[in-house]
Amino acid sequence: SSFAQQAEPQEVADPKGAIIIASLEGQVTVTNNATGQALPAAQVAVGKLLFDGHTVKTAKGAKLILLFSTGTVTTLKEDSTLNIKKFTQSKFDPKATGRLSDRDDEPSPSDTLIDLSVGDMVVDVKKLKKESSFSIDSPVGTAGIRGTIVNPVVRGNDFKFNQITGLSDFIPKGGGAATRLVPGQSLAGTIGPGGLLGVLQLGQVPRGLMRTIKAEVKEAASTADKSTGGDGS
Repeated sequence: SSFAQQAEPQEVADPKGAIIIASLEGQVTVTNNATGQALPAAQVAVGKLLFDGHTVKTAKGAKLILLFSTGTVTTLKEDSTLNIKKFTQSKFDPKATGRLSDRDDEPSPSDTLIDLSVGDMVVDVKKLKKESSFSIDSPVGTAGIRGTIVNPVVRGNDFKFNQITGLSDFIPKGGGAATRLVPGQSLAGTIGPGGLLGVLQLGQVPRGLMRTIKAEVKEAASTADKSTGGDGS
């Protein structure tokens, strides 16, 4: 029998991408979306792996750095809730692809959908393959990202999406035209009961914030590098 028959059909079509906990400060809980059960604390530790279908929550004063097996690095700041709805990645040979941190693109095609319902995070997405997708859901809409640094913030009734490098296409909830964001642009809006209240406002990301976020990304990347022993495995 062929390999495809032996393997689960699901596995062949839709292998799970892995997410390593690169750094963790303070109180972080991870809940299984299907069962509502929290993972044991021992599984929520530096070096442990997470998979899609889980929601990550940081308490006040907590911070979490996640390294995706595509090379994408996400920093989740305090008081934030991130649902990793989908993360699949085509199988690849780590020996042939080299260190993730040395690459500027992902080693194999992937599909990622994460949802920031509340909080503040910085995402540094490796350059995606043509057939890949990386989307960030929020209470007011979805950003499709091509390989870039972005900073979505959901605090109280305020929503902000800061484009630091690269491009994103932001589609408001309930339809409407996509807004193409270029580096240094931001979108701001007010969150109402059913999503967006009024219109998203296009603005500029303050220079100081641009510098701060780029520095944070650099620091997170070096932390992620250390957590994998620098060999990307």
